[in-house]
Amino acid sequence: MENLLKPDYGVLLLTVCNFLLLVYLLKKFAWGPIIGALEKRENQIESDKQNAAAARKSAEELKKELDERLAQISSEAAKQMAAAVKTGEAQKEQLLAQAKEQSDRLLEQAKMQIEAEKNKALADVRKEISTLSVLAASRVVEQEIKPSSADKIIEQVLQEVKGK
Repeated sequence: MENLLKPDYGVLLLTVCNFLLLVYLLKKFAWGPIIGALEKRENQIESDKQNAAAARKSAEELKKELDERLAQISSEAAKQMAAAVKTGEAQKEQLLAQAKEQSDRLLEQAKMQIEAEKNKALADVRKEISTLSVLAASRVVEQEIKPSSADKIIEQVLQEVKGK
């Protein structure tokens, strides 16, 4: 067991040589490509960051442009709505004026018709009254004039007229 605790210089020397050989081989064949790949990756990441920044800036400019365009379209739509409302109000006023004019004309025609009918009815009543008066007078003349007989004759004439 004593040999286990004592270092073996031959093995130690071979181990150090192996390690140095491994470091040399790694440096010559592996670290160059690994470091090159890492640098390439780092450059790629930096390039991607720059592209993303440019794309963000472009997107912000596009958003600003679209916002301006949207504001312009909204303004135009508001103007068109105002014009449509104004046109509608004008048409409404025109239609109301036409309707009032027509209703006034119809009212005037109705008044004229009523007046004509009233005049015709008055003429008919006058004619009827004159006819009745002539009829009553002819009956009174046919009989002897007495107040009681005149009243009877008038009643008979009225009964005849009601019967017609």
